[in-house]
Amino acid sequence: MDKANTMSTGKRLVVIGLFLQIVFFGVFVITGGVFHHRIVQSPTPASTVNSWQKYMFTLYAASVLILIRSIFRVFEFSGGNDGVLMRSEVFLYIFDSVLMLGVMVSFNVVHPGSIIGRKSADGVVELSDITDARDGYASDRK
Repeated sequence: MDKANTMSTGKRLVVIGLFLQIVFFGVFVITGGVFHHRIVQSPTPASTVNSWQKYMFTLYAASVLILIRSIFRVFEFSGGNDGVLMRSEVFLYIFDSVLMLGVMVSFNVVHPGSIIGRKSADGVVELSDITDARDGYASDRK
């Protein structure tokens, strides 16, 4: 009887953790949306140099896929070990593997490496070939 109680407690903790994951991921998506709205309303000089909106839309698409996967996980674990979602692999392939493949493909097609800094051999962070609008220098100077 104690083992059943422990399993029930574990199931509840996993479902609570998944709900917390959805909540905090939702906060992340909302924060990204607020950033996107503010930078469109009041663009900075650096935001006008590079086409950054495609990265935001890729982030939104990946976020939707991850949120769908997380919601599936809540239903999967809520159903228990004998639930339909736990017993059938087809749901795991569709709502886990295919969705994560979509996330990986989207970030490979629209790779953020061109706007993320890279460290050079001497430890200086190099950005892309964007000119820094404040001082007119190329941001990849050494």
